[in-house]
Amino acid sequence: MMNPFYYKLHRKKRIIAGVLCAVLIFMLFMCGFHMNTAHARDVVRVEIAFDEEELAYIAQEKEIRIVNFVTRAPVSYEENGELQGIVVDIMRWIEANTGLCFNYMELPAGANPIDYITEGNADVASGVLDYGENRDNPDIMLTDPVFTCDAALVAKRGAVIDMGKSLNVFVPKGYRMGYQYLTDTYPNYNIKYADSTEAALKALQEGRADLVFQNVYVLDEYLKRPSYRDLVLYKSSVMQEELVCAVVADEDPVLVDIMNKAIAAMPEEYTRQLIVDYTITRMYYPTISEQIANNPMLFIAIAVIILVLIVIVILSVRLLSRSKMMRLMSQNEEYLKNITNNINGGLVMLTKKDGSFQVAYANDKFWNVVAGEKEVLQKTDCHFVDFVCDKDKERVAAGLQKAWVSGDMVEIKFGLKGSSQDKPILLNGGRNSDLSGRQNITCVLIDFSREQRLKESLEEEKEMYRLFMEDSRDIVFYCDIKTHEYIWPPFYEERFGIVPPRFVYDGEEEEAFGTIFEKEDLPLFIKALNTLKSSGKTSDISVRLKTAEGYRWHRVKLSSMEKNGKVYRTLGRMTDIDKEVNRMQQLSDASMRDKLTGLYNKNSFYALVNKYIENAGKKAVLLFFDLDNFKSVNDQMGHLTGDEILINVAGSMKHIFRSDDIVARFGGDEFIIFVKESDEKVALVKIQNLKEEILRIKQECHAENTGLSACIGVSMYPDDALDVEQLVAKADSAMYYVKEHGKNGYAFYRDVKNMVDK
Repeated sequence: MMNPFYYKLHRKKRIIAGVLCAVLIFMLFMCGFHMNTAHARDVVRVEIAFDEEELAYIAQEKEIRIVNFVTRAPVSYEENGELQGIVVDIMRWIEANTGLCFNYMELPAGANPIDYITEGNADVASGVLDYGENRDNPDIMLTDPVFTCDAALVAKRGAVIDMGKSLNVFVPKGYRMGYQYLTDTYPNYNIKYADSTEAALKALQEGRADLVFQNVYVLDEYLKRPSYRDLVLYKSSVMQEELVCAVVADEDPVLVDIMNKAIAAMPEEYTRQLIVDYTITRMYYPTISEQIANNPMLFIAIAVIILVLIVIVILSVRLLSRSKMMRLMSQNEEYLKNITNNINGGLVMLTKKDGSFQVAYANDKFWNVVAGEKEVLQKTDCHFVDFVCDKDKERVAAGLQKAWVSGDMVEIKFGLKGSSQDKPILLNGGRNSDLSGRQNITCVLIDFSREQRLKESLEEEKEMYRLFMEDSRDIVFYCDIKTHEYIWPPFYEERFGIVPPRFVYDGEEEEAFGTIFEKEDLPLFIKALNTLKSSGKTSDISVRLKTAEGYRWHRVKLSSMEKNGKVYRTLGRMTDIDKEVNRMQQLSDASMRDKLTGLYNKNSFYALVNKYIENAGKKAVLLFFDLDNFKSVNDQMGHLTGDEILINVAGSMKHIFRSDDIVARFGGDEFIIFVKESDEKVALVKIQNLKEEILRIKQECHAENTGLSACIGVSMYPDDALDVEQLVAKADSAMYYVKEHGKNGYAFYRDVKNMVDK
């Protein structure tokens, strides 16, 4: 027997071990703690001569939203919740020396800074490349270069690169000008976007890429790390990046003039020192995983030393606690005896002697169990099997022998010797050792004849219920009206991953059943349940039951049990009909979709737009979109390429337009889009996005020589028409006007109408 003081001592050991483990974890954490931050230099102030108009602009103290990349360390990046980098510090210098007020915004990977300013989400985009379509874009104005650096190529160390062959070159997403430069300079290369610089370098290490193209300072940032030591700069200067700031063309040009004067006045020493601070003196500290990979033996030695210290402490505590435990056990022997006599059952300790199990110790209740109403001499060293009926002696002896040899717990049911009705006894126990090291088996004997009868009856009912429920996939539940308790099948939580409500009182139905029913279907179920309680009327409804992954459709049939004309119990059966409902939904959805592109077809487009108009929809835009010279694509490149282009166009439109907008293939190479709650400004942005996507698709599909372009006609709801047929007809008319006047453009119906009327 074990006393409470023993557990107190063990608790102390567990506390000490926990403290040591916490120290170990803290040490490992401190080994991995690193700081990788470059501090911005103090701003050097210079005198800049501004004219009156420029000084008036500065005096407005207008907050200028400036958007910055956050994925190009050390040029510009975000760390510890703060924007940092060379370009960021340059913009702060301009801010401090001009009096302009900048509100710095972050630009995520893959985003286009030009889109941010043209869509009105920012006023200035910093770190923009002065190259290609940025330089030729009539919608924006560019400042003078604020920072000039090189773009470089990275290869795997020792790799043999033949620049004349077709190579796989990865460019990080968002580095559009780099992508355009490589496409223009090396048309035979296979150039791909990667999600990030890390992803591009990973592809290079795995052999999926031959080269990676990026800003040389950004590449140096990664090549410092041990994990990229197998990579090397292949060409440190492929092209020169000139980073400028961009603003929308129709904004006040005074802002560009102010920034250009500040750029011209910026000391060259300041820029050079920024480069040193963010590159040469900016150290990289490896993470814990990198430290372990670089110094495995050191970390193994530290771990072994700490483990040895923990073992020494635990052994010391154990030796001290054992001696104290021995003293406490001897002092509390009588206390333990009182505890054993209060156990709800007979307690017996058996020891093996001369091949049989003898009673070494037994409490008073043990003798009461084995004797019943008879008087038995309480003595030790008697054979335990003498109390067992003849038919169970061998089985009990074998069970005790097995527990003695294996040390496993033993649980045996047997009958007492001399019992006229074979009163069942349960023996439960296992092998252990006393303080002197002597082996024994400690067991508890319980008379469970009454409990056995109740259990057998209950097990029979449970087995009947289980067989019934397992034979049916339906969920059967009921509620006791008086107690408000709902009884659910035991497999409900396992099947759905949700615990159903147990007690649901009046007025709490919505909150309780909201955990298992979808919000839209909850009122239907509550209404049926209340009708059943008040009138006993049976209901049959279809609702969605929540699951851990979503929901499943079920048909719920509710009925009641009555006594003296009052409902005292409600019954429910839930039948899974999810497959049938989904099959019908799939058939309905397939009839509304174009088979090639997956967009809505012509009929479903008319139906959905009519529904929007009938529901008093707000202003909207209808775009009629036709591919010019698509027949040339089919004639020159084949219908499979033509289908590929149609599919790519459909995919681009899904990306450009919102999921709530109605995008359809009207037929052949014609597409139509209904942009809800939009105006002319939104339409112009979407048209520009479509034109850019057509250009990208034409390049990716190598269809540059086909003359593929787009004509777009636009009609406005409700300004141009109040029904979908008229909106389509007028957008179609505007589109054909574009097609007849040179193609590759767009026109609004009202503008075409005004020109025709004149």
